[in-house]
Amino acid sequence: MLKNTSVPNLAFKKNFAACVSRHQALQQAKRGCLIMTTVGDEADPYWIRPPIPVLEELDFKRDPLLMPRLLCDCAEKSFAVRADYQDDWLPFLSPRYGTGIIGGMLLGNMQFGADTSWTSEVGSTLEESITFPWGEENVWIDRVVEALNYMAKRLRGKCYVFLEGYHAPLEWAALVRGSPLYLELSTEPEMVHELLRRSDTALTWLYKLIESRVQKEEYGALAHSLWMEKCLPFLSDDSAGLMSPAHYAEFGAPYTDAMFRRFGGGFLHFHTLGYHQMDNLGAMNGLTLHNWRQDPNTPQPEEILTRLLPGAQAKIIMLSLTPAQIREKIEILAQGRFLIYSRCQDRREQEDIIGFIHEKTPITAI
Repeated sequence: MLKNTSVPNLAFKKNFAACVSRHQALQQAKRGCLIMTTVGDEADPYWIRPPIPVLEELDFKRDPLLMPRLLCDCAEKSFAVRADYQDDWLPFLSPRYGTGIIGGMLLGNMQFGADTSWTSEVGSTLEESITFPWGEENVWIDRVVEALNYMAKRLRGKCYVFLEGYHAPLEWAALVRGSPLYLELSTEPEMVHELLRRSDTALTWLYKLIESRVQKEEYGALAHSLWMEKCLPFLSDDSAGLMSPAHYAEFGAPYTDAMFRRFGGGFLHFHTLGYHQMDNLGAMNGLTLHNWRQDPNTPQPEEILTRLLPGAQAKIIMLSLTPAQIREKIEILAQGRFLIYSRCQDRREQEDIIGFIHEKTPITAI
């Protein structure tokens, strides 16, 4: 438990104490919903995009803090506008280096595209991939830590700061090995487990390093959008969508679950391509909440909400729904635990849907 039981103020969230209380209650509840909103033409708070040059054009050597500085400039304006919203959204900001940043910090280098980044596969065989390097200090560790500390200091007392894009061991193993990994689950299972164990060790080293070097003074932590006392802010397991439930139960879920248990729980980024992994997600003891990120040619979550309900009774599920969809699906939503993000046309619609959620989906242990 946190030693300080008095909830501090948060400049960008005037009802911060009430939010923390509701977030805590949902984690102990049998059912209930939290509601996060934007109004009108506001930019989505999860994807703030100030006028930053494309990643491949950023000169990190000359000005390593340009991107975090511009993000802070934007957040200080847009988050201040939302400060008096009576919803359950908690302000946070993450620096953006693309999906390759964890690889850059482990391997020491990465490549940039217009809006993302990546690292190359390690070696040409499974044996060579298992020997991927890690544990060495490098410039990308320095840059990320410097950026996070800059943002945390500048936004102290205003909002949360963390790095998104953490890989689960399976996802990292697929990055360093490439597509042959999915055949090797069947042909070389013991060697794949060796790669997964090494991935788990390396990733844990990096996540603990970031945790120890970033000087944050926030009250508790955020598992993406959920307040927790301590947690992993973000873990991604995209590879789960490319394998059977049986293979994920052996090669994915145990390593992902162990990572969450190690850090006290947290948020798992998941895709609708992985709907078939619903039971595996619900069985993870360490996982706190996950999302369903939309993929092409898969049903929208609201279209199969009844199928998703058992998962929302085992864990908390984060969804995006319109106010109209919330009203249409309220009987199902009231039976599980959901963290709902909704775009509202105006403040009147926002106030109505917040009151509707609080009335119709009360957080309850019964």
